[in-house]
Amino acid sequence: MKKWVFLGAPSTGKTTLINALSQQLNTNWVEEYGRDYWLEHQVDRRLTPGQLLHIAQMQNQMEDAAISNANRILLCDTNAFTTWHFALHYHNSALPELSKLASECWTRYQRVIVCDTDIPYDDTWERSGDANRIEFQAFILDYLKQHKIPFTLVSGSVEKRMQQVLEEMPQLA
Repeated sequence: MKKWVFLGAPSTGKTTLINALSQQLNTNWVEEYGRDYWLEHQVDRRLTPGQLLHIAQMQNQMEDAAISNANRILLCDTNAFTTWHFALHYHNSALPELSKLASECWTRYQRVIVCDTDIPYDDTWERSGDANRIEFQAFILDYLKQHKIPFTLVSGSVEKRMQQVLEEMPQLA
C-alpha cells in the first residue's frame, strides 16, 4: 500500500485535488485534521503548542487507521511537517515531540506532491492572508530542497494537476 502526501500553503487547492483524485482512483483519503480542530478550538485565531502536537498525532493516527481501507494508495491532505511549520510561524518554536514527528514524517510517504500557488487565493476568515500564503509556500519548497526530499510541484487547473499527479502513478490511473 502506498501513501502520498499533498502539501502546499493555505488555499493552494490540496483538498480539492485530493478529493478529485480519490474519486478517479476509487480510493479514500485522509482529511486535514487540523483545519476542523482549529475551527472548533482556536482562541483569537491561535492554538497552543500542545494543541498543535495533538493535531500532528491525530493526523498520523487517522492515516494509520485509513490505510487498511485504501485501494492501492492512500492520499493524505498534509502531515506533521505542516503542523510543525504553523508552530514555528505562530510561536517561534515547536514542542520537541512535534519537531520529532515532523522530522520523521517523511518516512511515512512514498511521494510528496506540492500544490502551487498559481490559483486565486480564497480569502476566508480562517486564513491569514495571501502574503502568508507566499511565505508558507517558500518555506515548504525551501525545506524540501534543503533536506533533499523528492517532490512534484503541480500547477494549473484541477484537471491539469490531476494529470500531473496521475503521470507520477501510471499503474494506478
